[in-house]
Amino acid sequence: MITSYKNKIAADFTLSTALLVTVIFFVIYYVVSLAVFNGLQKDIIFEADKHFYEVGVKDGAPYIADKAEWFEREHRELEVNPVFVQITDQNGIAIEKSPNLKQDALSTDLSKKDKVFFRSKLKGLSIAQIQVALKEKDKLAGYLVVAIPIAESERVLDTLKNVLLIAFPIVLLVLFFVTRFIAGKSIQPVLSVIDTASKITNENLTARIPLPLGKDELGRLVVTINDLLDRIANAVEREKQFTSDASHELRTPLAVIKGTLEVLIRKPRSAQEYVEKAAYCITEIDRISYLVDQLLLLARFESQKKALDSRSTDLAELTAMILQRQQDHILNKGLSVELEIGDQYDVYSDPYMVEIIIENLISNAIKYSDPNESIRIGINKLNSEITYTVIDKGIGIAADEIPKLQEPFYRSNPLQHPHITGNGLGLSIVKRMCELLAIQFEIESQPGAGTKAKLIFES
Repeated sequence: MITSYKNKIAADFTLSTALLVTVIFFVIYYVVSLAVFNGLQKDIIFEADKHFYEVGVKDGAPYIADKAEWFEREHRELEVNPVFVQITDQNGIAIEKSPNLKQDALSTDLSKKDKVFFRSKLKGLSIAQIQVALKEKDKLAGYLVVAIPIAESERVLDTLKNVLLIAFPIVLLVLFFVTRFIAGKSIQPVLSVIDTASKITNENLTARIPLPLGKDELGRLVVTINDLLDRIANAVEREKQFTSDASHELRTPLAVIKGTLEVLIRKPRSAQEYVEKAAYCITEIDRISYLVDQLLLLARFESQKKALDSRSTDLAELTAMILQRQQDHILNKGLSVELEIGDQYDVYSDPYMVEIIIENLISNAIKYSDPNESIRIGINKLNSEITYTVIDKGIGIAADEIPKLQEPFYRSNPLQHPHITGNGLGLSIVKRMCELLAIQFEIESQPGAGTKAKLIFES
């Protein structure tokens, strides 16, 4: 069962508010009750003190000093809340009482302390009363009992309690629906995010979530999701382009091999022709093998699954090894290589990856240099940076095409230079490895003036 998020918000908020309202209602009832009974207690103590001075004790028995005046007062005063007064002996038996008690009498609780406010009953009605001890020479002679009715006060408190108990569920119910409505309005942008996100598919990666008006957490979430979608769209586009280019690059040598073999089987050939065609096929297979190796290498570093094995690496020693491997290509084109290497410069990096980077740069310099030109390789140190440069005097490239050189399979004007073979993966691999090793990679070039590739290492 899927629970609406706005209902969950409303329920959680209502539950927490219910606890708060319960405490508030309890405090309200307690404060009102305390205020009511504190007022009653002050009134009854005042009455007790007033009547205490009208009562005397003689020969161990309490009596009213001016009984006629005491009885007459009831007929002169208008009392909304009557005061009941009673005088008892030391055993609690009534001796005198106010006329408003008529045939009734106040019950005396001898266990109560002097002037302690407590509740009692008179003819089934609630009253509050206190008892004041009457003494003669510190000897108990009786009690002055004063009481006032509290039925009206209790009725008020009961009404307040009923109002609070009735209001409690109503307040919570109203609060739930109001909170639910507000929560629904608040999460409307979230629903918009969900609706838009559900429409985004592999074929529709251009859709974006509209930004909400407020610059709050939801706005930052939408921006983050849109940025993520941009990265995904770019990755998918690169993947499509990579797959398309890779299939094209592999299809070409396979087609050449197939065509060559088909020609061979059409009619008998001389041994020399078979050798030549077989050698040509082997060359194309080597090309495929090299292309596959390059693709696997690029894919491996794209996924960043290869752990770096960083250690001290001698750039001059790596350069010497690479030039030794490229010696045949250098001699075939009549190139000269100028080395500008001062002291021994070591960098702390992955030697395997650094070797691939440098070999790609030197290989490109050899490939795109004009015959009988020179290639200059320099290693220099400035402050904390070690710079490795490879400069050729080859065909060069326009400035606007330099960024494209680092994209997989991109080659600048291949039809203008059909004698230069390649698959356009070398600089893509160089760029990716430099990013992994935190090496700055820069290219400067001009058509017809050559190219300068620069690596900057942090020593």
